[in-house]
Amino acid sequence: MTSKKSYVAVIGMISVAVTLWSLAAYAQPRPGFHRPMGGMTGDGGGMMLPMLLHGANLTADQKAQMKQIMANHRANFQNLFSQLRTAQDQISDKLLSPGAVRDTDLAPQTQQIAQLRNQLADEGLRVVLEIRNILTPDQLAKAAQLKTQMQSLRNQMRNLVGPQPGEQ
Repeated sequence: MTSKKSYVAVIGMISVAVTLWSLAAYAQPRPGFHRPMGGMTGDGGGMMLPMLLHGANLTADQKAQMKQIMANHRANFQNLFSQLRTAQDQISDKLLSPGAVRDTDLAPQTQQIAQLRNQLADEGLRVVLEIRNILTPDQLAKAAQLKTQMQSLRNQMRNLVGPQPGEQ
């Protein structure tokens, strides 16, 4: 059971890494303005990766390598997330303080947040590339096939229910 839990944890971390990798494209420089979740899914990379890797039938050695890759990057992710939380807290403190607040008052923190998101995206990309390098050509082909099938299903669902708010 422990190996199953560690596998789920590794897949969860990979999902976080890929999601972070895509954040830079969707980062909003102003606090309080968030893109709808539908916009975050883009091609669904962050959410699809765990399913694609599961469908690629990784070997025990590959799972161990993935776990090591995540362990190698964990400290960087924790540091960047900590800095991001601090910058976001600083913005919240300013927004909830008495007196007028202008966008120029928040500019240093919003710039820092954008920079940290880019660093998180870069770190996530490094993780994804390292994981990709441990996959065989057959596993990559299987993952690509699964991705195509999942995109087709998502398109079918959109056709059935129509676009979500905020989507074009």
